Amino acid sequence: MSGVKGLLIALEGIDGAGNTTQARLLARWLRRLGLGVVLTKEPTKGAVGRLIRRRLRRKVRDPFLDTLLFAADRAEHVASVIDPALQRGLVVVTDRYVESSIAYQGAEGADMGWVEAVNSFAPRPDLTIILDIHPSQALARKKGVREGFEDEDFLLRVREILKARACERGYVVVDASKEVTKVHVDVKRAAEGLVKSAFPSIKRR
Repeated sequence: MSGVKGLLIALEGIDGAGNTTQARLLARWLRRLGLGVVLTKEPTKGAVGRLIRRRLRRKVRDPFLDTLLFAADRAEHVASVIDPALQRGLVVVTDRYVESSIAYQGAEGADMGWVEAVNSFAPRPDLTIILDIHPSQALARKKGVREGFEDEDFLLRVREILKARACERGYVVVDASKEVTKVHVDVKRAAEGLVKSAFPSIKRR
């Protein structure tokens, strides 16, 4: 794929929406099409990402500091993973990206315009998919596993921000309350046109 611009696809949603599962399934489908794929996620496993995860486990929240930490982690992510992959003509599938920062830190009380400005360095995704689900169902899926955002009222605010931004920005919203394979079909459908337009020689599957 030398000389071909890569694609950046971001999957967003509240905790328990199935982002990780759907990102993995999407990446697998893209590879079956014969494409080079980088599957990644945020927070990353880097030094800043590990610090963020520790803060989440301790349920420490500060919208200002959280915004800067996530942006710092993202800057490293972009420089070391996303940009190099895009320059090589690969498809990058990321489990969470800028919209998660805007929605989560916005729900914490940060000015969303400021959060977006702080993250203005990040490449804009070619496709953003919002996995939409009610927080009560999302939390039930997690089966007691909590990472700092288990409050249903808080997740309701995050969900509303994501849905509002999807409406404003034209993001694809997928009903994530359905069975995993059915959600995957909808995610594939959302990505298929873009992918086949960018890579017209890919195998049809």
